[in-house]
Parts: sequence; C-alpha cells; structure tokens
Amino acid sequence: MSSAVQAQSMMLKRRLRLHMGTAAKQAAFGYAILLPTLAILFVFRFLPMIEAFVISFSKFDLIHPAQFVGFANFVDLIHDPLFRNSAKISLIYVVFSVLPVWPLSLGLAVLFNQSLFLKNVLRSAVFMPVVMPAVVMAVVWTFMYQQDGVLNTALGWFGIDPVPWLRSSSSALPAVILIGIWRATPYYMVIFLAGLQAIPTEYYEAAEIDGASRWAMFRDITLPLLKPTTLLVMVMTVIVAMKVFAVPMIMTGGGPSDSTRVLPLFIYQTAFEFFDMGRAAAMSVFLFVAVMLFSVAQIRIFTRGEE
Repeated sequence: MSSAVQAQSMMLKRRLRLHMGTAAKQAAFGYAILLPTLAILFVFRFLPMIEAFVISFSKFDLIHPAQFVGFANFVDLIHDPLFRNSAKISLIYVVFSVLPVWPLSLGLAVLFNQSLFLKNVLRSAVFMPVVMPAVVMAVVWTFMYQQDGVLNTALGWFGIDPVPWLRSSSSALPAVILIGIWRATPYYMVIFLAGLQAIPTEYYEAAEIDGASRWAMFRDITLPLLKPTTLLVMVMTVIVAMKVFAVPMIMTGGGPSDSTRVLPLFIYQTAFEFFDMGRAAAMSVFLFVAVMLFSVAQIRIFTRGEE
C-alpha cells in the first residue's frame, strides 16, 4: 500500500515538474516576443522623456555644453507672457475641440448602428478624414479657407460676406478647432460603435417587451453600458487635443498675432527656431504633467461612486 502511494506521489511530482517546465518555457517565449517591442519603446519613447526631464534643468542651445540651472527654466515660464498665452490657447483649443466631439461621435455611432441603406459605404465616407494625412488635410483646408475658397463661396450663396478665416486673430483659432472636430469625430465614432455592438441585444428586447421607448432604452441601457467606452473616448480626446501640432504649424505657424500658437507648437519653435532646448524641455514637462492631471481628473470624476 505504501509503495503504491509513493509511486503515485512520484508521478504527481514528475507531472508538476513537467508542467512548471512547460510554463517557464512559455513565459520565456512570451518575454522574448515582447523584448524587441519593449526595447523600441524604451529607446524611442521613455529614454527621450527622461532626457527631456534632465535637459529641463539646464541651459542648452545645441551648440555649447549644457549648464545646470536648477528650476530657473520653470520659474521663467511662470513669468513669460508668451508661455501663458500659449497655454491659454491650448486650453481653449482642448475645450472647444473636445466637447463637440463627444456627442457628435456618439450620435454618428448610434446612427450607423442602425440598419441603413449603403451603411458600409456611408461609414467609409465618414471615416475618410481619419485616414487622410495631417499635412494633406491642412493644405486642403488652407485652400478651402482662402478668400475665394469653398467655404466663402458657400457663404456668398446666403449673402454673407467672405470671412478672413486664417488672416484674422478672431477667426483663425475657430478655423483650426473646426478641423480638429472634423478629423476626430469619425475616429471616436468607430470606438463608440464598437462599444454599442458589444451590448447584448437581449437587454433591448426585454425593454421593448416592457414597452420602453427608444429614448428610455438609450438612457437606461445604452449610456450606462457605454460608460467604459465613454471614459476611454474622453481621456483620448483630451490627450490628443493637448498634443495638436501639425495643423496650426502648417496653416498658420501660430499666427496671426499668436492666436493659434498652441503649446506643442511653441515648444517646437522654442527648441528649433530659438535654440533654447532647456526652456523647451521645461515646457514639455509642463505639458506632460498637464496631460496626466487632466487624465487622472477625468477618471476620478467619471468613476466616482463606483467600487
């Protein structure tokens, strides 16, 4: 009897060692697959971030050796009116380019989640701005915003005088914001559409049997179950909007009268036009902290009251 128990115990130990050896090999294979990607992220993403943080405490013009100046760059930014104006322009851009995107993208997602004629064709046409390169998009919209462009021609049909879209400080930023809304809405529409299609249809069938209206089903079923997707969209839109660069760079260069000089563009100009890498790195650190605070605040507000 004891010999049978010993044999069974040895067999269990052998199987356990075999299982642990297989698990270790699978884990090693997984790490080997991830290692090149992690190396690329470290070299091209995390290492530059660390380097920018170090440079932010120095005075560096790309020619002479860097000189450590402590927090002088950050103190100078606080008293710099150009930096404060650029931060204000970025905040205005984020608010007015993000808030319309949320209902527009959700509305389009709800629309394309229905049975429509030529739904796939229409969805592809709406998604076209997302696949268009930012440089091409900026050039096309620049022509559309010209004095005799498409937009002013359309306004002329209604007796409205031409608008100096990119030549006036009062209309340049709204023109750039309009492009941001036009480009971002289809992208987040797809994310909302994926969230809608993940909701089980049984919920709607049960609500329909109970006599619930479409608005009641949308309010009591769709919106609560879309909460994780909505949080993802809110965080992503703010992060992307705070990093906008290509469109104002190509279309206005920050003008007229610094009305479209968002913070990423000001960072680029400070670094590669004025060759003040230390100050530019300090602004990059400020932008990074602002993005993190906005993201954490959104997550805290949106998940308040949940376990």
